[in-house]
Amino acid sequence: MVTQSLHSEYMGNMPPFAVITGASRGIGAEYARALAAQGYDLLLVARDQSRLDQLAGGLHQTYSVQVWTETLDLARPNAGSTLYRLAQSHRPHVSLLINNAGFGMYGVFSGMPLASIQDMLQVHIHVTTESTRLFLPDMMNQRLGAIINIASVAGLFPIPYMAEYAATKAFIISFSEAVGMEARESGVTIQVCCPGFTETDFHQTASHRPRHILPPQTPHDVVQTSLNALKSNKTLVTIGWPGVATQWMARFMPKRWLMRLTSRFVRPNSLPSH
Repeated sequence: MVTQSLHSEYMGNMPPFAVITGASRGIGAEYARALAAQGYDLLLVARDQSRLDQLAGGLHQTYSVQVWTETLDLARPNAGSTLYRLAQSHRPHVSLLINNAGFGMYGVFSGMPLASIQDMLQVHIHVTTESTRLFLPDMMNQRLGAIINIASVAGLFPIPYMAEYAATKAFIISFSEAVGMEARESGVTIQVCCPGFTETDFHQTASHRPRHILPPQTPHDVVQTSLNALKSNKTLVTIGWPGVATQWMARFMPKRWLMRLTSRFVRPNSLPSH
């Protein structure tokens, strides 16, 4: 269960309220299910309105919670501000913000479409930074709330053929840990959740499915670990023993070895071997 303080919703009778980006599928949809089961009202944000509507209808019918949906392309400039305004139009206070939206790309960086790189920087870095800045002050004033920024174990070290993706996730990790330390005394938790290889359509969307050394995780594994970790106000959260193993490798293995190892598994099959 999420910390009991979040359920009190500012000492009133109103249910806690969570905002989830990238909520139409995968990890985002699993967060929505888990939080609805705990009595949260929800604002679900994504680009796929039909999937959002289907998910929202099922959650409302099953759990009798309020579920609002908004279509929003987070790759557009100032999307973080738009997200904040949408949330404010439904509730004045947000108990939990989950910055889950994101996507991956595989291949040689010099051949990546510049527009796709710019979209990734916008979604992963700008939206995470802007939304945290906008939602955090009210949480700190209320001395109540949490923000979960979804990163990846890919952010723990550089990964050839996923250079820009791993770098953006490294930013999210560093940013979340630093701001989490600043907000700690206010009673607000900032968590950076770092899944490993998770069984979603992430790789299909990125048009590549690399080989993996460690076993896959499920969205359920990721979400339950993340929400349980809120009870201890833990900032950096990895999933299961594969997450612990990846953290160990990132800490103790030489970076050059790690990059050589990961590049063997991540390199698209169409590229020649070195």
